[in-house]
Amino acid sequence: MRFTQLNDWLSWLEQAHPNEIDLGLDRLHKVLARMELPVFAPVITVAGTNGKGSCVAAATALLQAAGLRVGSYTSPHIDHYCERVCINAAPVSDADMCRAFDIIDRARGEISLTYFEFGTLAALVLFCQHSVDVMVLEVGLGGRLDAVNIVDADVAVITSVAIDHEAWLGNNRESIGREKAGIMRSGKIAICVDSDPPLTLLQHADDIGAKLHLLGRDFTIHTASPASGTVFGLISKQPWCLSDALDDSSLLLPPVSLVETSVVAAILAVKALGVDVAALPLADVLGPLSLPGRMQRVQFGSVPVLIDVAHNPAATTYLARQVRAQKPSGRVVAVVAMMADKDIAGSIQPLIGLVDAWLAVGLTDVPRAAEATALAAIIAQSGAQVASYPSINDALTQLSTNPHTALCGDDLLLVFGSFFTVAAALAILMPDRAQEPNADQLGEAK
Repeated sequence: MRFTQLNDWLSWLEQAHPNEIDLGLDRLHKVLARMELPVFAPVITVAGTNGKGSCVAAATALLQAAGLRVGSYTSPHIDHYCERVCINAAPVSDADMCRAFDIIDRARGEISLTYFEFGTLAALVLFCQHSVDVMVLEVGLGGRLDAVNIVDADVAVITSVAIDHEAWLGNNRESIGREKAGIMRSGKIAICVDSDPPLTLLQHADDIGAKLHLLGRDFTIHTASPASGTVFGLISKQPWCLSDALDDSSLLLPPVSLVETSVVAAILAVKALGVDVAALPLADVLGPLSLPGRMQRVQFGSVPVLIDVAHNPAATTYLARQVRAQKPSGRVVAVVAMMADKDIAGSIQPLIGLVDAWLAVGLTDVPRAAEATALAAIIAQSGAQVASYPSINDALTQLSTNPHTALCGDDLLLVFGSFFTVAAALAILMPDRAQEPNADQLGEAK
């Protein structure tokens, strides 16, 4: 074995391939064939600009409730690399991951693989070793050329299509939609919960003969009370309904803290695998579900904090709706750190007017992160009040020690901008959960 410690493997993987991102499946197909893994369990593949994590979490919980053994693969992680590969929602061990990496390393021979490709193949190895009944796989980037797409999806899910990762996917929804549609398979069910799917997505489904189910055409969601209307986009605070025209069924669903459309996609995907979702205790299964770093509530002393990984305009638009719905009587102060290659101005804009004061911060040891001063300059162009700090720790120290900036219990502290931002904030606000440095996320596109 090349290494016996996971951190050593991860450090090596960061520099093992010439490019951090190298889209394409040819190299993966060759290595996968050499490993001669057994036939895979049924697969739900989840693509989308935002909302993938909610879908994976909900699908995993529903499948487990049905008595199935579930392997789930997500990225990136927040605290520990093994969060990416879970068996029944529990991360695999470091030792398991090291052994999986070793299997891949021996099989690949002269073929070079990226950090993400190694991780994807490791997930497949581990799911076979743990004899899972279903695999739920989250696409890392796009869909058509993403490493996850090396496995044929029995059910393909597309949660949303928005502008992100333009350098790899294109700068318009039609181009991005075609890339995400690449996870569909001929004759297999595909579910799209984007309310306005690009024509390229619809056309590709038709071209290959995928059985595409669309929000608003084949199924609808609405609040349980007719007087409340049918417009969604806020985290549910009351029961709501999913009506499926394909089997003329209706499900009453509990309030959830995840994205409703993603939960709907998970329900439909699980139904497509033959699970009787209506027979499950949905309030017990879906009601308690949450995801670290997604609309997560923590405390900063007496001050409530809302933490979210939002890092593109579509995600921050959703975040702004949450802030608007929950706006406190006091101020809203935002701490933000983002990657320099993101649409910073577009991502900030939905929150302008809701946020009373901005703290732009840097992220140490993250080369892709925007410098605090550059980030502050972009925010200042909107006319907002902004100050810059080298790190999140410096910003939080300023908020807690300076009487002019000190927060109180009537205020809201908002922290967002990337998975790196969330990880750094949680390491300070919830130090007991921090398990390892996040330097091994450097190969991620988030």
